[in-house]
Amino acid sequence: MRVNEKIERITQNTLICGIDIGKTRCCARFCDYRGLEVYHKVWFDRTEDLDVIGCHITAAMHLENKTDVIIAFEPTGHYWLNIDKYFKDCGQETVLMPTYTVKQSKGQYDQDPTKSDPKDAILIARLTSEGKYVKPIERNELYQDIYSGYQIYNDIQKEINRVKNKIHVWNDKYFPEVEKVYDITSVGIKPIYEKELLPNEIKDMTLEALTEIMTKENSYANKKSIMKLKELCEKSNGINSDAFTKKEIKRLYERFQALLKELEEYEKELIELASRIDYVEKAVEISGIGYISMIGIIAEAGDLNNYEHAKQVLKMSGLSLKENSSGQKKGKKHISKRGRAKLRRNLKQIGITLVKNNNFFLQLHNYYTTQREHPLSKLISINAIIRKFMYILMAIVKSGKSFDEEKAIRESCISFS
Repeated sequence: MRVNEKIERITQNTLICGIDIGKTRCCARFCDYRGLEVYHKVWFDRTEDLDVIGCHITAAMHLENKTDVIIAFEPTGHYWLNIDKYFKDCGQETVLMPTYTVKQSKGQYDQDPTKSDPKDAILIARLTSEGKYVKPIERNELYQDIYSGYQIYNDIQKEINRVKNKIHVWNDKYFPEVEKVYDITSVGIKPIYEKELLPNEIKDMTLEALTEIMTKENSYANKKSIMKLKELCEKSNGINSDAFTKKEIKRLYERFQALLKELEEYEKELIELASRIDYVEKAVEISGIGYISMIGIIAEAGDLNNYEHAKQVLKMSGLSLKENSSGQKKGKKHISKRGRAKLRRNLKQIGITLVKNNNFFLQLHNYYTTQREHPLSKLISINAIIRKFMYILMAIVKSGKSFDEEKAIRESCISFS
């Protein structure tokens, strides 16, 4: 919704309920379309029966002869979700007030930066009357499943990185030579961790004994790598191990392998869900775009059919452009970075992948960075690539047609080699 549409939504018959949400105790205050407070403040417990606040809203509407109500609140952590569900089940409209807007408007009405729950509640209500709210993302069952699954997928990835870092630390301390020969994700390193081998033990082994261990479950093990590992262990500078050192690395490696398997299972489930969406199937036909890339976008943005223009998604991600200009001074343009950080990160990764794997976007990147009259830096060029991709993606969503790279090259004003 545009700002004018939001303001027009608030009429003389609309009651606005602003709620400051806490972990348990919440405060609600009420105002009309002009921002005048029309009812006493109400305290209620978020964890108890929410019919308390529901009854007060009904009483306020009856007292002020209002036929319409909007409930507004900040998206405080995850605490707002229960309240949002309650009012939606009651058939009432809920909107969100961005935290940044509330923070910047704190002293606007009373020239006092003091913060309190009742003040925040009336401030949220008054800002809503001015059309400064945003609509929460609506997700049907399929998109909600993708959203929830992708959150777990991200958590598993973070845990994998934590365990990998711990394995790197262990290697640096006790076995600094092993990563010169094997990557910790390779099959070749598996016998070392499962057999709990340390440099001093490998040093005392014969090459034949070590080879037998390394090739027992992997007949294709590289003999040169085994010999190199044996040579490095002869002069290892790893610190002396204690009784729990072996147990630690075996536990870490088993946890690492279990997480990789779990991640793969979630990835398969997410891809199966995403493949039910028509525009996802067409988007992954673009070289450099995979299912997980598209899942990352729709998990954060919801159904792209709900957006009218690519600019809306870019603004939500914080990739919309801003500049500071005044009079004869024209400032440089920068991305706003005000939006969903996870969506912005996903789009950044997509931009980099497109430049690496897609000829069309690679040529665009070369044009932006070397052939323009005023060349862009590589980072700014990636942002331009992301914008171009989003325009293409939204065209796929709206038209239902696949991306035609030859047509895009043919119709571009850039000379492709």
